[in-house]
Amino acid sequence: MISIARIMAQTPVGMKQLCAATVLALAMPFAAAGQDNSLNEANDPLTPKMAFQMHDYVQPVMSGRPDDGAHQLYLRHLVPHDTLGFDQISRMSLPLISNTWGPQGSSNGIGDLTVYDMAVAYLGKTKLGAGPLFVAPTASAPALGSGKWQGGAQTVVSAWHDWGLSALLSSYQQAFDGSLQTLTLQPLLFLDLAGGYYLRSTGISTFNLGLNSVVPVGLGLGRVFERPDGRVLNIFVEPQYSVVQTGAGVPSFQVFAGVVLQFPIHREARR
Repeated sequence: MISIARIMAQTPVGMKQLCAATVLALAMPFAAAGQDNSLNEANDPLTPKMAFQMHDYVQPVMSGRPDDGAHQLYLRHLVPHDTLGFDQISRMSLPLISNTWGPQGSSNGIGDLTVYDMAVAYLGKTKLGAGPLFVAPTASAPALGSGKWQGGAQTVVSAWHDWGLSALLSSYQQAFDGSLQTLTLQPLLFLDLAGGYYLRSTGISTFNLGLNSVVPVGLGLGRVFERPDGRVLNIFVEPQYSVVQTGAGVPSFQVFAGVVLQFPIHREARR
């Protein structure tokens, strides 16, 4: 555990360090989560635990632009709460390191800040979440963001199974001036394996209405480590290929890797 902590304590500079931590953790033979609900809990987007997530997308191949590429390292913070007397989950997401490159030059900086808050309802083994979404144009360069204030809605439905977890995330956001409309759909499939390992497919389909669209399909491997006090380390890597690509500049191929730390919130969830 010391070696992983040392890696994660380094200043994140992109895919190289994140992949190194991922490969090392996938191979380490310690403290793996057992074959119970711990894997589903670690991967469920509606799990009521505080989480810090580093999600890295490297996009070396872009549709219609063979010399272009992009990279985004997201820092995401998720907080469950019960404001107004019902269960909610809030998440803040910021591309902390964002890069684009091509024949016309490169841009480096931060991207747009996205915040949402969802109310959560429980229906047996199925959970539903829905709430408002807000995007602030915090990008440090025009190529790294939309340059638009946006609002919309985020929804999540997740279900636990004996074999793993399935979920569907969807969002719609629109620029306040009406010039940009974006719909995203993200089906999540997790197949539990032995020793804390799992297979995953989590490609995000994005439809910039009237401009372009992309539908990636991925297959990756992850591993969950759980401490007795409820803290969880979840590390994964997932290559994704876009089976639908319309419009120039969408990723034809990308690699998605991540490190997620979860911490229990000491309160009773309402069910």
